[in-house]
Amino acid sequence: MKRMALLLAVPVIVGVGCFLAYPDLSLRASPPPNASVSADGSGAAAPRRRGGSATPTVVVAEARIGDVPVTKTVVGTIEAVDTVVVRPQVDGVIVADNVTDGQMVKSGDILFRLDDRAIRAMIDKDQAQLAKDQASLVAAKLDLASAQDLEKQRVDTGQQVYQADAAVKVLEASIAMDRAQLEADQVQLSYMTIAAPIDGRVGVVNTSVGNLVRSADTGNGLLTITRMAPLRVAFTVSESDLPSLRAAVADHPTRVQVKLPAQSDTIATGELNFIDSSVDTASGTVVLKADLDNRDGALWPGQYVTAIVDLSLQKNVTTIPLIAVQQGNNGSFVFLVHADKTVAMQPVTLATTAGDTAVIASGIKPGDQVVIDGQLHLQDGATVETTSGQASALPASTGAAL
Repeated sequence: MKRMALLLAVPVIVGVGCFLAYPDLSLRASPPPNASVSADGSGAAAPRRRGGSATPTVVVAEARIGDVPVTKTVVGTIEAVDTVVVRPQVDGVIVADNVTDGQMVKSGDILFRLDDRAIRAMIDKDQAQLAKDQASLVAAKLDLASAQDLEKQRVDTGQQVYQADAAVKVLEASIAMDRAQLEADQVQLSYMTIAAPIDGRVGVVNTSVGNLVRSADTGNGLLTITRMAPLRVAFTVSESDLPSLRAAVADHPTRVQVKLPAQSDTIATGELNFIDSSVDTASGTVVLKADLDNRDGALWPGQYVTAIVDLSLQKNVTTIPLIAVQQGNNGSFVFLVHADKTVAMQPVTLATTAGDTAVIASGIKPGDQVVIDGQLHLQDGATVETTSGQASALPASTGAAL
């Protein structure tokens, strides 16, 4: 027991001895709370900056007044204005083809030629028959003139004149029939050359030289030609939007913008030119269409796109960048920058949004400066330094979405 007591007493004696030898050691170990050390290490308190940090710098934009279109965004499909399935109009064997899969063709370009020897022989026969009847008509007219002279001389009877006149008329009718038959065969001959009826892109060519094609075939035809420009975008909207659409069409040309899915750039713009005459009772929607020039070939028939149609126009409304609008417990607000560079949390009421632009119903007036970057560490009444950002301007391709 004595040995254990001795072991415990040694550390205590050493500690007391250190305290007596160095009485200010504990005071230098740690500075008092909120104390700071000067640059020269003397321990003098350094001056504190107001608010505990430097004045923050924020990016601001100016609220503006302008017109904002109210739009409806839906999924649409691209349709071809003209699509032609090329089929033979007569039966025949293909002796020449001048087209390949996917080829661009112009109206009148020769696609196929059929064996036309038989129809050309028929045309030669028609022409010979026509020449024969024309010669017979010349002789009949001479007979008629002779009979008329004899009748005047009272040598011949009137009955012979009537017969000669009838013969002339029969031959005239035969010549008319010959000409009609010749024209019909010439039409048949034209069917032996199959030309492109429209400008466009050829699909899959379903035949080749040597095949017998028939006019009665009802399959996919020889090929399909699709006009690639202009095209049409078709989409549906709810019947509840129909009154707004009809009013918009009656008031001004209604613009339709087309974007590719998951992309923000508008690749085509057209004018709404078709509203279906009835509402689909099963879905409660109505079909709309707009023509697109597609001169650059950016769109393709059957493609899914995003269609944005203008329903109306909000005039003289206040707009700010949407990024300026913050959400709090009491609703939407912005940091409003006053002339003395102090900020205030200003409650606002949003009318709608249009892309990256917010339409303000109340709380902001044109010319006000709002913070669009640097809001994270701001507090009501804080002093800031400002730099100008992109002003609130509604891009031409966006509108207030419904």
